[in-house]
Amino acid sequence: MTLFSAVILLSSFLLFQVEPMLGKILLPWFGGGAAVWTFCLLFFQCALVAGYGYAAVARGKPHAILLAASLLCLPLHPSPADLSGPSLGILLTLTRTAGASYFLLAATSPLLQRWYTGGDPYRLYALSNFASLLALLTYPVLIEPWIPLRRQLDVWSAGYLGFAVLCAALAWVHRTAPRPVRAPLRFRVSWFVLPACGSALLLATTNQMCQEVASLPFLWIAPLVLYLLSFIIVFDHPRWYQRRLYALLAAIAIPIACALYGTGGNLPLKAILAADAAALFVCLIILHGELAHAKPEPGLLGPFYLAIAMGGAIGGGTVALLCPRLFRSYAEFPLLLSATAILALIAWYRSGDLSRLRDMPLLSRASAAGLVMAALIPFTVFDTGPSRVLAASRNFFGVLRVTEAADAPGPRRMLTHGATTHGTQFLDPERRRYPTAYYGRTSGIGLALQSIRNHTRRPLRVGVVGLGAGTLAAYGESGDLFRFYEINPAVISLARRYFTYLKDSAAQVNIVEGDARIRLREEAPQHFDLLAIDAFSSDSIPAHLLTAECSEIYRRHLAPDGRLLFHISNRSLNLEPVVRGLAGYLHYRPLRFDSVGDEALGTLSATWMELTPGQLPSGHPAAILWTDDFTSLWRLLK
Repeated sequence: MTLFSAVILLSSFLLFQVEPMLGKILLPWFGGGAAVWTFCLLFFQCALVAGYGYAAVARGKPHAILLAASLLCLPLHPSPADLSGPSLGILLTLTRTAGASYFLLAATSPLLQRWYTGGDPYRLYALSNFASLLALLTYPVLIEPWIPLRRQLDVWSAGYLGFAVLCAALAWVHRTAPRPVRAPLRFRVSWFVLPACGSALLLATTNQMCQEVASLPFLWIAPLVLYLLSFIIVFDHPRWYQRRLYALLAAIAIPIACALYGTGGNLPLKAILAADAAALFVCLIILHGELAHAKPEPGLLGPFYLAIAMGGAIGGGTVALLCPRLFRSYAEFPLLLSATAILALIAWYRSGDLSRLRDMPLLSRASAAGLVMAALIPFTVFDTGPSRVLAASRNFFGVLRVTEAADAPGPRRMLTHGATTHGTQFLDPERRRYPTAYYGRTSGIGLALQSIRNHTRRPLRVGVVGLGAGTLAAYGESGDLFRFYEINPAVISLARRYFTYLKDSAAQVNIVEGDARIRLREEAPQHFDLLAIDAFSSDSIPAHLLTAECSEIYRRHLAPDGRLLFHISNRSLNLEPVVRGLAGYLHYRPLRFDSVGDEALGTLSATWMELTPGQLPSGHPAAILWTDDFTSLWRLLK
């Protein structure tokens, strides 16, 4: 038992430690958005299916040979496999880098539980989940802040070497597993459906959180911790899952999460994250609690775990691959909350509880009514409001909408990404060339452009990371060059089709499609008089564009007296310390510009930070330097 436990502990710990490491390395290669982690999770879930399938048939000595062969892949040092398409590129990169080792780690827990004949194998399952939870909890606290990312992978590789030696030794002398027995078909169906819904809800909730903050390990790990914790709780003992109690909690948590979803993210970040996390946890307890009720006797452990893994992969694949093609918003989040309540009602029906409601206490009847309400309320949050939607788009990089409104400031068109306005334009010819939103003439970037023009007395070279509606092109004059870098092809299409800033500009306007960091790294120096970083998706920040390594790329493209501007308006995060950290690293002088909105001019309040070369850093005590190895949100949350 001791050796079985040690190998399972180590394998599960390594399995869940490597996930945030690999995801963080892939972020700057594939745009830094929430979908990077979504496709990482899809890969991990598919590898889990392969591992569980293999565990159902594996034999000792061949398994030991495979473990030895996998050592040829060490140490893990990823490199991008294909940058032409982010979805396929992520899957290919992970397969080439960690496919073999992750596959064998995933197979370990069900394999050893199948081989174990000394008692209840579900104790080993609980041990596996505990080690996985420990790995997730320690990563953002003990690993990420203190160990450089590449060194993390080297240490992990050493741990994998130790695991392979122990597991191979155990495999060489293992005993034959007991013969499987049959289970009722209805249990087999629940083994797929319940984990599929739980996995899909996990990814949908993670997307929901990351779109409004940032795609970083902290927000990847929090939902995963709740996911694992729900397994640990319900499989520990049947008493921890009480149908009526969690039905009442669902009747509270699901409507609150849906109400906040319907507000478009206009409430405090902590309230939104707490509501999403609470709804996720309650729903996972319900789904996994019903799954625990349907668990088979030990002889069917292999098929049971394989079905759970396949259901998880199907759920993850639905969110990652199918939902972006079905929906033009993140509609799967409320729909999956509703699906959980419906599955809970089906469980009540199958258990006979619904037929006995009349004879049950008032609290039980209230629980059933609450489930019905929780199943219906999510369908009330899809009203798009008074604005007329002209176009909607959803792809790997997020959700975009173009709407029209005719209110006090006058008829205008708006581009929104998630819950955040990314550009507006008046429709009447007299005002359609006004720079609006965060880019008015009294904003930080408006003042900077005017200052540079007054100082140089020549045509300007301006670089902009993030196109939006193309509003900054309104500042272009004859002879100027405005060069936009935009990763999302849908933004380019919508800016050209529904807004006229680009074609109205007197400047030469170039648009470079692709991740700005990669494109700028590949290009010859552009000698920009001003380079503006404004690449935020919704309120989510692409952290890889705010690191010391990336600032070196920016500096290479600036003219000797060029200015670097960062748009740091954000409902959730205070990004000023990060920009001040970059100023200190570059030995530039930071200046902050705050402007207030003017409804008549169509402008919004905005905060810009300008970094100018040739002066010593300010030494601001709150400065935080982000690097590719270190990005932390804790001190930035408002």
